[in-house]
Amino acid sequence: MKLWCIFALLIVAVFLTAIPVSPQWSRTSGLELKVDTAEAITYRRARVTSRRVARRDYRYTRRAVRRGAYVGAATGAYRRGCTCY
Repeated sequence: MKLWCIFALLIVAVFLTAIPVSPQWSRTSGLELKVDTAEAITYRRARVTSRRVARRDYRYTRRAVRRGAYVGAATGAYRRGCTCY
């Protein structure tokens, strides 16, 4: 009997260490297990996101210049017809 209890406890310990599960106590439902997820922003992911945003901004500005929405790149690239400056 004690051997089975120790074996079951060992299996549960292996389960909790191998899988990102955290037991949390709540007042309404008692003890519940929540699966944690890792959503870390790594250096590579930050570089890729920054590069994508910069390319998109450049592309949108280039299209707006072609359409004539921006006048005068040397003056700060303001919108034509905008009186909010």
